[in-house]
Amino acid sequence: MEAHALYELLEKYRQGNCSPEELEQLERWYASLGAGRPDALLEEGSEAARLLTGQKLQELQAAVGRRQTKVVPFHKKALRWVAVVAGLILLAGGARYFLKPVSRQSGLVKEHRIPAAHSRHITLPDGSLVILHADSRLDYPETFSGNIREVTLSGEAYFDVQRDTAKPFVIHSGNLRTTVLGTAFNIRAYRDSPEITVSVTRGKVKVETEHEGKLLAVLTPDQQVVYNNLVATAVRLPVAADSAILWVRRDMLFENLSFATVAQTISNRYRVNIRFEDPGMEACPIRASFNGTEPLETVLSVVCAIRNASYTVEDENNILITGKGCKQ
Repeated sequence: MEAHALYELLEKYRQGNCSPEELEQLERWYASLGAGRPDALLEEGSEAARLLTGQKLQELQAAVGRRQTKVVPFHKKALRWVAVVAGLILLAGGARYFLKPVSRQSGLVKEHRIPAAHSRHITLPDGSLVILHADSRLDYPETFSGNIREVTLSGEAYFDVQRDTAKPFVIHSGNLRTTVLGTAFNIRAYRDSPEITVSVTRGKVKVETEHEGKLLAVLTPDQQVVYNNLVATAVRLPVAADSAILWVRRDMLFENLSFATVAQTISNRYRVNIRFEDPGMEACPIRASFNGTEPLETVLSVVCAIRNASYTVEDENNILITGKGCKQ
């Protein structure tokens, strides 16, 4: 059973609203866990006791007791185990935090985790552009289904979202939820940082707290909101939005770098392999600058034109650059 479907059933069970068919689903799920689980899961030394201690354990024990008087028991051992699992999920902060939001979308979830030395250019299933900063991670589905487009960000990223009024685009980043229809903005939300910052370069975005849904700000171009995780407060500030996204173009400024170095930077950002037909071209100097949001084809066309070269897309991930070497 998928995690989000299980949570929904557990929540209905907790409230005593499961139908006979849903109780049968839970029975099958419980049976799949194996027959060797102890009956007294909340006793000292049990799995639940190892996970929860002190006040939280007392709260959970009390909650389990309340649930057992309110719901229809479909199996004595199953009743206690399901109540424990539901309690663990709820005490962990609710389904939206415990489960990745993108798990509600259809299709497999893609994960992009960027090492400390590189940024990455990503095109999402709806055509939206994301530049993912170094040491960051973005989770998103193979396809955006339903009436909402959701991704999860840890770190920093620049988004240029395709407009779709029927499907708002939602970014979950730590304790904040940012909703847009079509716009360009930057989010900085590293796990070890006490602050989350959203800066808008184009369009309009709505920023809310993740769990309570409290509206913090509606931002327009050259506006920024800084949310402090430690004290749960937000400050809206004017900002030169371009300065907030200088990192997007930083490694796309080439000042007389060798063609080989430029090609490696492009390879890292767009996740492709670039090779030269003539090794003599690798040392040729390149001087060019980009804003960092261009598609791969545009970047390749410019750098190749500088050296009177051309490129061929051999397959999805391999590029061949052809042309003569240059005199040093």
